[in-house]
Amino acid sequence: MMSPLLNATFAFALGAAVCAFVIPVVIAAQQRRAMGQQIYEDGPRSHAAKQGTPTLGGLAFVAAAAAALVAHFSISDLTLGCLLTAAGTIGFADDLLILRKRRALGLRARTKSVLLLVAAIAFIWWIARTRPDHAAQAWFGHVVMLPQWLWAVLAVLAINGSAHAVNLTDGLDGLAAGTVVAPLAVLAYASSDTLVTAVLGGCFAFLWFNRHPARIFMGDTGSLALGALLAGAAVQANMILVLPLLGAVFVAEALSVIAQVASFKTTGKRILKMSPLHHHFELCGFSESKVTSVMIAASFCAACSTWLGLLLSNSRGLAR
Repeated sequence: MMSPLLNATFAFALGAAVCAFVIPVVIAAQQRRAMGQQIYEDGPRSHAAKQGTPTLGGLAFVAAAAAALVAHFSISDLTLGCLLTAAGTIGFADDLLILRKRRALGLRARTKSVLLLVAAIAFIWWIARTRPDHAAQAWFGHVVMLPQWLWAVLAVLAINGSAHAVNLTDGLDGLAAGTVVAPLAVLAYASSDTLVTAVLGGCFAFLWFNRHPARIFMGDTGSLALGALLAGAAVQANMILVLPLLGAVFVAEALSVIAQVASFKTTGKRILKMSPLHHHFELCGFSESKVTSVMIAASFCAACSTWLGLLLSNSRGLAR
């Protein structure tokens, strides 16, 4: 039996290796068919050059998760794997429609939200049946016992919201995968789930291909899968309450869109040059690479600060 550290190292390396193998295959398959990402017409003009870049890179995350399950099966990993696959399948359907239509019009937002809601409810139902301590949540020196109904509502909102937030963040080369690394690393340690660690390794491999200028995008296949996994791991680690702090960058991105829409509908004015937030920074004159680097650094600081706070306040016992 391997030690926890050796097991984590193996899972990380396995996920990275699987992604490093799958991604070139996905790129080559789309290039042979002259298929690629369709860019939104109302996005930044500088993004027009990204038109036709291969997408569906998120398939590599699903492959990494499957490999982790084969290598080290557990009910906990299987549960997370089902959630990741369900969210990834929803994203895949969206990406496939875009590729076939050759227009940036996939599934309707409402359709994706409803399907994600169904996946989240199924996941939460299973956790409630199999985890007696599911409602006990870590919060900086305290164990907060949530009412069952409140826990269920927060957990479902976390999964749905996290999936959409990561999806909104996936607008610059390396941004979504880069900003998800730190919070996912914290949750991989907190939950000790092999699958989470394998997908974390996959993110590092994906960044090699997704760094600017990107050779592939993760698409909704990847962003919805990563977002759902992030929240699902937080649910299993009893860390729902601190998830917004761990994923502060994703919260900021989502709130920027909400604020922009609310402001325009109520006053007719936009508070940002463009939403989400990363596009606003681009239009302020910052380069894509600089925006990505700063937001990844911010994600790292937020995740590390939150985890350090939990450690110092003696909440680590529950988190693990």
